[in-house]
Amino acid sequence: MLVIVSAFVILVAVGQIFFVGGSSVKTETVLSYDFDEEIPFEAVFLRDETVVYDNRTGILCYEYEDGIKVGKSTIIARRYKNDADIANMREIEQLEKQIEMLESAEALLGTDNSQLEAISAQINESHSYIINSIASGDYAGASQYRNNLLYAMCKREITLKESDGYAEKKNALKHRVAELKARLSGGFYDVYAGGTGYFVSSADGYEGEFGFSDVDLMTEEKINEILANPSKSTDSSIIGKLVSDYRWRAAAVIEKSRLFGIGTGSEAVVRIGSSSRMMKVNVVSVKECSDGKAIYIFECDNLISPAMSERTASFKLVLKSYGGLRISRNAVRENNGELGVYIKRDNKLLFKKINVEYWGDDYVICKQETGDDYLKLYDSVVVEGKELYDGKIV
Repeated sequence: MLVIVSAFVILVAVGQIFFVGGSSVKTETVLSYDFDEEIPFEAVFLRDETVVYDNRTGILCYEYEDGIKVGKSTIIARRYKNDADIANMREIEQLEKQIEMLESAEALLGTDNSQLEAISAQINESHSYIINSIASGDYAGASQYRNNLLYAMCKREITLKESDGYAEKKNALKHRVAELKARLSGGFYDVYAGGTGYFVSSADGYEGEFGFSDVDLMTEEKINEILANPSKSTDSSIIGKLVSDYRWRAAAVIEKSRLFGIGTGSEAVVRIGSSSRMMKVNVVSVKECSDGKAIYIFECDNLISPAMSERTASFKLVLKSYGGLRISRNAVRENNGELGVYIKRDNKLLFKKINVEYWGDDYVICKQETGDDYLKLYDSVVVEGKELYDGKIV
């Protein structure tokens, strides 16, 4: 009896192999995918800018980050005699801010608790900002919000009459300030902006050679020269520059055939460097040069760091953005005149239609359709197999 049962099992197994065709399939999971069809190019920034000079000796310490708008009398930097003076002055400034904060909180002494709800909201808001700043790596911002949180907590203590003032704390802070001031080696020099604009603490030597409106000065030779050498020697007394406007222009030499349909007055979308941020730019000029190339001048009114501080940058002009389901190109098949793929579900092959949006070299991007007869996210699509058909058991 055992021999008969064993023979029956073997016959069934062989039959399954025969009727399935003895073939196996290889599958891959369908995932979502975003893709930008782009044209890379290098460009030179055009801007109106003036240099800021200071030829005094000492260690320079900037008061603001690059890109901050300043006025003529704004102190943009200070010169100290040594590094210790810089550290001591920074601590003095922080301590004096704390003293001012405590005095401001004490102004609420004797008032009612009508502001308590607003103060509690300030505490919650500052706490959230601190967490978000730390999570994004903005530790300077977290420090600022920490001061706001401490200020709000002090106001809450005064309002709830949990404290009758901060005289002892203020005296300790003032004593520390006096100690630090005694250590200073002899003061510092203030450096003023001397004009209005967006301050940048660097210079590349090209300042004043061509400005925002100097489109005609940008030749193919000039652009290539700057791209090859984006900075040159500068006067040692130059400590930065003022950029007059937040708008910027960029000049690039590009083959006209690559930018077919984009001319003067057109609008385009670009990305700068490795940033994922897309920005709209206007094409303000297209001037033909050599070998089917042209000089394109792009203009944008989004204030970005590279346009303020760099002379050149790598750009990507986004022709079109695609998003959908990515599958291997060799998975695409035709069934009864319809384009689609075979998917494996419960050991059975099913044919699902696709609507291809983009054909790549070894993959395609399909739109996510809603119908049940279309391919879906996370389906197991067949990429290798023989004699495939709808309903086949595998």
